[in-house]
Amino acid sequence: MDKKYPKSGKLLVKSINRIPPIRISQMPAVSVIIPVFRAKSTLERALLSVKAQGWPEKDIEIILSVDDEKKYDWAKTYGSNITPCYGRKPATGAGPARNRGILAASGQFLAFLDADDQWADGYLDALYPAAKTHGLAFGQTVIHAHDGSRLMQLGDAAGRNKPQLEIDHFGHWPGSFHPLMRRQLTPYFLNQPAQDVFHAIESMARIGQHAPLVAAARYQLNLNSGSVTASAGFSHRLDRSYRQMGQLVLSGQTQVPRASQFRVIKALQNRRNWNQRFMRDGHHYPSFYHFLADVIT
Repeated sequence: MDKKYPKSGKLLVKSINRIPPIRISQMPAVSVIIPVFRAKSTLERALLSVKAQGWPEKDIEIILSVDDEKKYDWAKTYGSNITPCYGRKPATGAGPARNRGILAASGQFLAFLDADDQWADGYLDALYPAAKTHGLAFGQTVIHAHDGSRLMQLGDAAGRNKPQLEIDHFGHWPGSFHPLMRRQLTPYFLNQPAQDVFHAIESMARIGQHAPLVAAARYQLNLNSGSVTASAGFSHRLDRSYRQMGQLVLSGQTQVPRASQFRVIKALQNRRNWNQRFMRDGHHYPSFYHFLADVIT
């Protein structure tokens, strides 16, 4: 879930399919979309984690979809493949920022990274073969607490034969999973809390009801005490967002196929149940993930 964005506005439920990339010459294999909002203190770490993947710059581009009034041209010192993308107005929200990044991207595959998170070494090398085969693949999400210590892991792929992430798992592990996916598969992001979660579920539902979960690919989600998810009232906005998402699916206003609608709605309701349980019992925990780590393990 998004950690550093203002309260969102109206919904956006459209398809980005068949929209051509802006740049079509020398198309890179992967475009990394990073929404940027008040990220001066963390963006360097995120960029260095992408650079540490060791991919040639011609094969990977980084789109910084800027959503505040700051200039991030300094980030280009970390690679000639980094492009800041500025919107017409600030604070539009993480969903619209990601959509602008997608439209500015030219890669065959899209990867998503938050400006205060990072990829473990080998993340792309582990995900890319699975994404090429299946169109969509996920890594495991490792949550780090505010002090940098490891808190918990979402997804259990180690030691399993052909491990998969299923729609139901989004309700069992109520956190974020970040795909590497073919550009043609992506829908637009909504403009509301947990839109990144719904994007992942909706994308998976379009190819079936499961996708590879790659044990060697680890996405490090870093908790931030100054984030919007830690702000007063966020859990109530999240509860409303999950309810609205279920209504959108049921009314056919998303790209979730009819055959997957029940499972998607059930997963969203399970996430809503977790959130309501946190609102009721989790007041003494520093964050939702601290609560979840204590309850789910």
